Amino acid sequence: MLGALAATVDGQELTLGPPRQRAVLAVLALRANHVVSRSELIDAVWGDEPPASADNGIHTYVAGLRRLFEPDRASRAPSSVLLSTDAGYLLRLPPEASDVAMFRTHLDEAGRLRREPAAAISAFDAALGLWHGIALEGVPGPFAAVERARLAELRLTAVEQRAALMLSVGREAEVAAELTTLVSAHPLRERLHGLLMSALYRSGRQAEALAVYTDLRRLLIEELGIEPGPELRQLHEELLVGRHEPHPEPAAPVLVPVQLPHEIRDFTGRAKELAKLAEVVPHDHSPALVAITGTGGVGKTALAVRFAHQVAARFPDGQLHVDLRGFDASAPPLQPAAALHQLLQSLGVPAERIPEDLPAKSALYRSVLAGKRVLVLLDNARLAEQVRPLLPGRSSSMVLVTSRNHLGGLVARDGAHSVTLSTLTRDEALSLLTSAVGSDRVAAEPAAAARLVELCGHLPLAVRIAAERVVMRPHLTLADLAGDLADERDRLNVLATGDDEDTAVRAAFSWSYLSLKPDAARMFRLIGLHPGAEISLGAAAALAGLPASRARALLDVLAGGHMLEEIARGRFRLHDLLRLYATELSATEESADGRSDAVTRLLQWYCDTANAAGLVIAPPDHPAFLLPPLSTQDFTSHDDAFGWCRTESANLLAITRLAEDAHSSTAWQIPVALWNYFIVSSALDEWTRAYRVAERAAAIDGNQAARAWAVHGQGLAAYRGQRFADALELFDRALAIRRAIDDHVGAAWSLTGLGMAYGGLRQFDLAVDRFSEALDQHAAVGSWFGEGGTRLFLSDILRSAGQFESSLASARIAFELMDSHGAVHAKAMALVSIGWAQLKLGSRLESRDSFRDALAFLRVLGDRKSLAEALHGLGEASFGQPEVARTHLLEALTIYEDYDHPLTAEVRARLHELA
Repeated sequence: MLGALAATVDGQELTLGPPRQRAVLAVLALRANHVVSRSELIDAVWGDEPPASADNGIHTYVAGLRRLFEPDRASRAPSSVLLSTDAGYLLRLPPEASDVAMFRTHLDEAGRLRREPAAAISAFDAALGLWHGIALEGVPGPFAAVERARLAELRLTAVEQRAALMLSVGREAEVAAELTTLVSAHPLRERLHGLLMSALYRSGRQAEALAVYTDLRRLLIEELGIEPGPELRQLHEELLVGRHEPHPEPAAPVLVPVQLPHEIRDFTGRAKELAKLAEVVPHDHSPALVAITGTGGVGKTALAVRFAHQVAARFPDGQLHVDLRGFDASAPPLQPAAALHQLLQSLGVPAERIPEDLPAKSALYRSVLAGKRVLVLLDNARLAEQVRPLLPGRSSSMVLVTSRNHLGGLVARDGAHSVTLSTLTRDEALSLLTSAVGSDRVAAEPAAAARLVELCGHLPLAVRIAAERVVMRPHLTLADLAGDLADERDRLNVLATGDDEDTAVRAAFSWSYLSLKPDAARMFRLIGLHPGAEISLGAAAALAGLPASRARALLDVLAGGHMLEEIARGRFRLHDLLRLYATELSATEESADGRSDAVTRLLQWYCDTANAAGLVIAPPDHPAFLLPPLSTQDFTSHDDAFGWCRTESANLLAITRLAEDAHSSTAWQIPVALWNYFIVSSALDEWTRAYRVAERAAAIDGNQAARAWAVHGQGLAAYRGQRFADALELFDRALAIRRAIDDHVGAAWSLTGLGMAYGGLRQFDLAVDRFSEALDQHAAVGSWFGEGGTRLFLSDILRSAGQFESSLASARIAFELMDSHGAVHAKAMALVSIGWAQLKLGSRLESRDSFRDALAFLRVLGDRKSLAEALHGLGEASFGQPEVARTHLLEALTIYEDYDHPLTAEVRARLHELA
């Protein structure tokens, strides 16, 4: 890497592929043997604005590198060189396999041998001999740019240290020859000029040495408005009077600042984060930068301070602390120039030597820290631009930055390690509460303690405030406080301290909120109107009445500020307490009309999207009812539509209740739109609850047809849940409603449902009677689909009754009926029923043919649940061929598990037999 990027395997140089693949390799190699997250790789390669395809790009580049490193590895075999973990990727690389690692090793050796100049010079020669050009030349991306500059700085530092040692052993002529060119390339570098001045003077060239100082002083005044530093001025005076002896290293600093804030007494947890920070402590001559980010009250400063105290001894040149006030309600953010002034004074620089303009201050700051080991804690930063001028140059320093914002620019451009804090785990939150209130009180009320930290959302600030209330009021039990917090409307009021409003949870959140621009603040408020724990990009766009692209930009701002968390692409979640805060803001800062319009847009979006999903999940030959088909659909496949419904299932129930509260017709339209999803899923609880809401809403709407379908839907859920008596009562109630409004089509389906319920109760004669009535009714209204579907249900009931011949006959009639109308999906379903009947009759060969024919249709149609039932049947029919049966049953089991199918256990048992 100390030149154009190159890699070899067994001595053969590899063709490293496209530029961004080389950029990925550079990141992994420079962080060898450490896990690099996918998001860090994306930031490192593309910077602040990665394309939508970045995630797939990283996957492709990693796969390409694996093929290069291990060409003989089987395609699905794990890599032993470039490993995948839950957290990201890790490149295994021994130290001797990287020129950068060897460069650092030789530099460390030179440092240890400082008392033996000849040996130390040899170690520096070995280090510098590894270079063959510009580091990472030609590698794109912000990470490579930062590392290129950092490595060049290390190289220069090594050259300076080597030159100082060479002067100490009388090799001044060589030093003068080498440094003359370097000084021209780095005209503001005081250390280089000083070494060249010493070399020229000791070579008998006093006038040239003094000229070097004169030229540098003129340039510093013109460019930075400052005089040369005290060390160079002292050297100049020594040369003028002829009393100069070379010093291999500058004198130690007089002032050692120790400014870390005190530690929090009851700091708890964060073991993984502390371990990650410990890995980043610099062990060589390069600085380390860490960005600790997270939402307000999550404990960023507490973690940074705890870690800083743990490692303070490893930074003997001092520990600095600056509060940048990025999210301070009482004062504006601290500007970089003011922060630098504070830092320089802490490092002993007299006020009169501190220049006025920012670049000059930053340059002086880097010069003062050059070669030192200092820990710098920059707390409460708002933007990367606020931090960047405060970063040291060549040194072994470490900078810890805390912020509520993501600070992706520091990761991409400055090579920062990112540590994002989430809330505490349940056990950590309980430990924090125990530490604060005492183990006796928690042991006396363990259930209340667990409930208390849950209501605090495991947020450290909230847990501390709750603990303080208990400590300050000894007669207040944990159960009392948990009861106070249980009321969502008052929870943020309870989580406030009486004497310090700035420590309240609401106040902590408000500092982040007040820093948002108006559009982002409005988006945050409106999200408080969404009743679910998670929200999608589409739903957020509907709430705000914005195009998806604009909504995405605003959500990215909120996620970057840790006001919400992106848990999957296009899917976001608010911490429970932040959600309450957003809801509170929507009530106080949005007008009643604004809230009403936003909710209306949200409900209509869910209704339209659920209808689109339901139409895709429904086989194309199934008739639609109650809701008109959409002219455009958002889903292209059964799996996409089903996946959206399953992902949104909890939200959909909450949305249905919101619609009921808003007296909107979508309260029954959304469940009806989800009809086909509920039919093919096993989400019985959501199914039942949604259709109970639908029944109430349809009744209020005066839509008796919709009310009957809502009752019928509850009956189907009860039937699927084997609550056959409940199903019988519900189908009977639906039938009564339908007869009262002369809904003959719906009445026919109610009779079909009654036949199913009686069959479940094993009252087979009554079941056949109801099915016969249903068939007559379907025929009377001209519903060939109703007749065919009823015959399939009848086939299943007759099979359960052991009447296999009659079951087969009913399924065949259904097949012929569906075939005559070109209903491909229904025909495939009939083939599945035929196959099961044939299997029960012992006709295994014919059964296998029926299941195979069904599979040919179902694999194309995308109905995975029916596909699994056909695979199940084919596996049973192939039981005489164990391997064939096992293949089909395993595929069926995979799908059954996705759908939580009631036959899952039966298939597992059959596979166990085969094993």
